[in-house]
Amino acid sequence: LTLCRRIRGLREYHQLTQLEVATRLGISQAAYSRMEKGEVELSIMRLILLSEIYDVRLHELLKGV
Repeated sequence: LTLCRRIRGLREYHQLTQLEVATRLGISQAAYSRMEKGEVELSIMRLILLSEIYDVRLHELLKGV
């Protein structure tokens, strides 16, 4: 759940809605919400896209996971 909290925290820090991030990822808001809740596994491609959206290095996104 560390990754889920980090993803949510980054989204909130950047003042983005779930829908805005989901649109950038090419998924629905509901699918993105499940990602933040840890209900689905994140593919490496999605992790890379999230790191680009939030302007953090991939290893920083995954730190402590």
